[in-house]
Amino acid sequence: MNRVLLHLLVALLLPVSMYAQNGTIDSLRTHINPAIPEPETVVSILELSSLLIENGQVDEAREWLRLGYEAAERAEYREGTFNVLMSFGNFYLAQGQPDSASVMLLQAELVATTPYERNSLYNFRAETYNKKGRPVLALEQLERAISLSDSLGSREEVARLNIMMGNTFSSLGDHTEALRAYYNALEFAEQQSDSALMAIANNLVGWKFQDINNAGQSEYFLHRAEDVSRSIGDNTTLKAALINLGIVYTSKGDYTGAEEFFNESLQLANATDDTDAQIQNFYNLGLMENHRGNLGEARRLLMFALDESRNAGLVESEFYSATGLGNLELGQGNTVQAIRWFARANQVLDSDRFNTLRLLSYGNLHRAYREAGNFSESLRWLEQRNEINDSLNTTEKARLLAEYETLFNMKRTEQQAEVLRAREEQAQEQLRLQRLFIAFALSGGAILLITALFLVRSNNKRKEVNEELQHSNEQLNSMNNTVQEQNKELEQINDIKNKLFAIIAHDLRGPLSSLQSLLYLIRDHNLSKSEIDEISKTVERNLHENASMMDNLLAWAQAQMNGIKLNVRDFPLQQGVKSVTDQIQFQAEKKGVKLEMHVERSIEVNADYDMIKLVVRNLIANAIKFSEKGDTITVKAISDNETGMSEIRVVDEGVGIKEEDQEKLLSKQHYTKRGTDNEKGSGLGLMLCKEFIESHGGKLWFESKVGVGTTFIFTIPLVTKEDESRGEDDKEPVLENQR
Repeated sequence: MNRVLLHLLVALLLPVSMYAQNGTIDSLRTHINPAIPEPETVVSILELSSLLIENGQVDEAREWLRLGYEAAERAEYREGTFNVLMSFGNFYLAQGQPDSASVMLLQAELVATTPYERNSLYNFRAETYNKKGRPVLALEQLERAISLSDSLGSREEVARLNIMMGNTFSSLGDHTEALRAYYNALEFAEQQSDSALMAIANNLVGWKFQDINNAGQSEYFLHRAEDVSRSIGDNTTLKAALINLGIVYTSKGDYTGAEEFFNESLQLANATDDTDAQIQNFYNLGLMENHRGNLGEARRLLMFALDESRNAGLVESEFYSATGLGNLELGQGNTVQAIRWFARANQVLDSDRFNTLRLLSYGNLHRAYREAGNFSESLRWLEQRNEINDSLNTTEKARLLAEYETLFNMKRTEQQAEVLRAREEQAQEQLRLQRLFIAFALSGGAILLITALFLVRSNNKRKEVNEELQHSNEQLNSMNNTVQEQNKELEQINDIKNKLFAIIAHDLRGPLSSLQSLLYLIRDHNLSKSEIDEISKTVERNLHENASMMDNLLAWAQAQMNGIKLNVRDFPLQQGVKSVTDQIQFQAEKKGVKLEMHVERSIEVNADYDMIKLVVRNLIANAIKFSEKGDTITVKAISDNETGMSEIRVVDEGVGIKEEDQEKLLSKQHYTKRGTDNEKGSGLGLMLCKEFIESHGGKLWFESKVGVGTTFIFTIPLVTKEDESRGEDDKEPVLENQR
């Protein structure tokens, strides 16, 4: 009954509140005259735009902010200009446009003069960097803001900034630093007896202790957050603290206590129509009932959380709810149902921003298929989990490295600017002294001659200072150019290094992961001979791919580090092609693909024998990768005496290449795709082929149609008459490497 009365009261008061707000908006619209450039006009426009944004009228708010900026500029109201630009920035940030917000920030920075305005800029820049997903740069801005706020004696601002810093450290996974920042905020709140901040900080400290599995400390701080938020009527913090307490009590097996916390938090969420909190409570209640053994109730609660998440468009909540249902079924041995729920959870993750959740999803599918006895599928999902885990680690390290390099460059630029400012101040001081002595000279004619001599000397000094300043500027420009060139070289080296590490991490570890997974499955389960044979085929294929990948990787690394060095000689093209087809025939037969060669003995080329073999091997291996059982791959060659080039074609009857993927294939971007039998590649093969063929003065291209097949064509120089005129004794023999 009380809840019904509360809803009725909210329903009655809400229209009154909206009516009052609309009345204020209409009043401001009527009384503001943007044509009158006065500070009061700008202040009223800022108030109106804020109300319009709260009311969802963003287009009109943007137009009023534009008028406010024009009024502030005409009134020469610097503070108003700064505030309008900051409001514009916050407007764009709220609309999910951090780049536009950054533009406004740069303009606001040009008119900022006071320490308080600089502090606002640091705050704003940190928030923008966090929205862009660049936490390292956000932390640097927060450190500046904390230092400035501390010097201004604004301890409350320091505490608020520490909470922002703790949130940023949490996004980086640095729980220790996050805990330290939250605790700094808590200490200030207790010193100042700031109850609202105490409630928030205690909840955050308790949450972070929960993250590092310290249940005792977590419970202590969460209870403090609960008590303080109750005493001041802060239901928002109370809801969060109660959910966290419910999770802690569930982990220690006190299900009665956990249920009480979840139910109270749910009542508060219902009273405020907080959908997110409602779903969190239903989900956690479902997990609690599962731990308690009430499977029917657990299933009902998790299903309700799943439906509500889908209706509200909350992807992560939908994922966790489906995952919870999968774990429930797996715990009961219902592997088919568990796989269905885990697959449902995986389907929800439709973009790269959910890669961390996808890691958990692949692990769940691996676990479920293993329990079901489907070891080939279990192995496949385990490999994908390892692959995305390596990808996440490599990407995160590269992103953080780029942020640290950006931060270093920013600080170096600031130091150079400080040097320039110091020299400019020195020159200005010289000019000030000169003007002072001129004034003294005009006061008496008796010392005119002395003053004139001094002016000449001072002028010479000024010229020397200006020349020195100009020389320093030239040196700085020269240093900047050198640094930029070095940065470009470092970026190229970094690209090579990152690509090398990425390939090693993703592809060379694949077969080792497969072997590890196979041993894991053999150790934990009594596999039959047929099951071991099935998984061994996958491992054998991966090892074969690994050998080819290693050849490509070493050739690519050598070409990148030392440049492509050709060992050109004359040789029959048929000899090189036959050597490759003999070596790769086993791989083709294993997949049921037929290899044919139509290259005449009379075709002789002038090229690097080993490089041409590598190109042919890569193209044939690629054709096998995308062919089906029963397909034929043909290698042909013709001579064109007019151009002096031989044209070699590798023709397959495979699946073909989609039009949207054809542009990526021979570009510099790292592109790879799994074959018809789930074969993997590094994406280096075709890149190497293109570079090696072009180093010979030839070209490489392809023609493809989906469902029909693909033809790769490349050209290399034929033996010229000048080459033929050389004596046979001068030609070096072509030797095959022995393995």
